[in-house]
Amino acid sequence: MTKNSEDLRVRRTRALLQKALIELTIEKGFTDVTVRDITERAMVNRSTFYHHYQDKYALLSQYIDEVIALIQAQEDDPSQVNDPDQPSAGLVRILQHVQANADFYRVLLGKKGDPAFCAQSFRRFIEQQFRHMRPDQEVQADHSKPPIDLSVSYILHAGIGAILWWLENDQPCSPEQFAVWLNQFSMADMSVSLGLESPNLSL
Repeated sequence: MTKNSEDLRVRRTRALLQKALIELTIEKGFTDVTVRDITERAMVNRSTFYHHYQDKYALLSQYIDEVIALIQAQEDDPSQVNDPDQPSAGLVRILQHVQANADFYRVLLGKKGDPAFCAQSFRRFIEQQFRHMRPDQEVQADHSKPPIDLSVSYILHAGIGAILWWLENDQPCSPEQFAVWLNQFSMADMSVSLGLESPNLSL
């Protein structure tokens, strides 16, 4: 077997497992999905599953990582001027993806899902935004302001809760409008932690 054909088989196997995870999460909730459920739905041996993933969380993590990678690959125009009413295309693309897979994310971020795990999966993405806001200097410790790590956690979990609200209310506004609101919330919190009078956020 050539390397290319082997790589193709690996990609197909992982795609089948991801598809099974998404379908089963919608049907029974992520918390109730087992590795056996996934392998039976994907028609893949359990040994094959464990060759690729340690558990269902590793499978979910890879899926989210791939989504973020695809979004980040479509870089925003660096000359774009960002403000609270102009969220980046990256944030809009995330929300468009969520909307296109609303049934899956509604369960995943709800009571039968694991919103905390999802938040952690997006942590690195959010941390990068602090560097975008102050790229030319180190953030100095200021005990009068919330720690950066606290602000990141706040934004992550608040954002997950806001997206769940959006989904549970059948997306009452467009991804573009919702991105504006999320951007305003995030900029306000980041500006407090970084001590910026005119915060500039690019998600």
